[in-house]
Amino acid sequence: MCLIRIIGAVGTCVLTTLSRWTCVATRKTKASERTNLLDACVNGDVAEVERALQAGANVESRNADGWTPLIIAADIGNVDIARMLLKDGADVNATTPRGSPALRMAAAGGHVAVARLLLEAGANPNILADDSYAPLTIAAVRGHTEVVRLLVEYKAYLDIQLCCGNTALGIACENGMVNTVEKLLEAGASVDLLDNDGWTPLIIAVLNGRDDITRLLLKHNADINFKGPRHITALRAATELGNIEVVRTLICSKASLNDPSEDGETPLFIAAKKGYHGIVQLLVNHGADLNRQSITGATALLMASMFNHQESLRILLDAEANVDLRDFCGWTALSMAYFSGYPQLVHLILERRPALMRDEPELIHQI
Repeated sequence: MCLIRIIGAVGTCVLTTLSRWTCVATRKTKASERTNLLDACVNGDVAEVERALQAGANVESRNADGWTPLIIAADIGNVDIARMLLKDGADVNATTPRGSPALRMAAAGGHVAVARLLLEAGANPNILADDSYAPLTIAAVRGHTEVVRLLVEYKAYLDIQLCCGNTALGIACENGMVNTVEKLLEAGASVDLLDNDGWTPLIIAVLNGRDDITRLLLKHNADINFKGPRHITALRAATELGNIEVVRTLICSKASLNDPSEDGETPLFIAAKKGYHGIVQLLVNHGADLNRQSITGATALLMASMFNHQESLRILLDAEANVDLRDFCGWTALSMAYFSGYPQLVHLILERRPALMRDEPELIHQI
């Protein structure tokens, strides 16, 4: 009887030990399959992914960065692996620890086929990651127009704003992605939505010297005379940068020529100050106010004289700009030229306005 008890006890211990070994082996196998699945996705190994899934690998396992197999497949653009994972029940809207879903990864990489597969499987096109980028936004940033087109087709929100207030359209304007801009505008993106700095997409395009995008925005009825920070308009911004092509586009689209910034400086004032004589001529030809004074009383003519821009001065004089206007310190274009040591400008002014020799005898005597 004692012998039987002993044998029975030993048998129980053996069975218990075998059971424990089986559990450990099972855990090791599952861990191994999880690792194999993740590695196979990273390597784009379709056959190994299939084998791991058939062996029972967890389709929602995560690597050290917290990425699921589907997110990895979307990131590398492998549509075959992505399809297998979805068929095995992968969560199409699972995200990384930073909130990025598989669709965001596909959009960032320009992987159109993967993005389409995910959307057909029910991916949400409007999930925002922690950085506030939606799939559409990241596709616009990278210039992946076909992905943008696809996301628009699946009703992605067009006007989602980043933490800086910029939209997919604003970013595309800033980065010069003309095809993306065109697609977003055709889809109905808001053409005048402001970023946090108070700039419209039109002014952003102008600040980046994009005449082609400027034309597109104007074609879609962008507010050409919108005043941004410091009352700067698109025309003022284009003039400041000396971009005569953009200036011409804006003028031909009926931009207001004389809107001053908060310092009272008009586009003509700025062009004369900087010596952009081509823009000066363009503005004069289209009827810009020659004698508009800034908050200091200065005029475009005085600016051309102050900064020794002879060609701009000549254009303004030929257009009959008023040489008698003084700023609030009493300076005229002639006195500024003389006391700044620009004899060529002095002679140019007197040549065009000989009456000044009579009207300012004291100054003429010094000359």
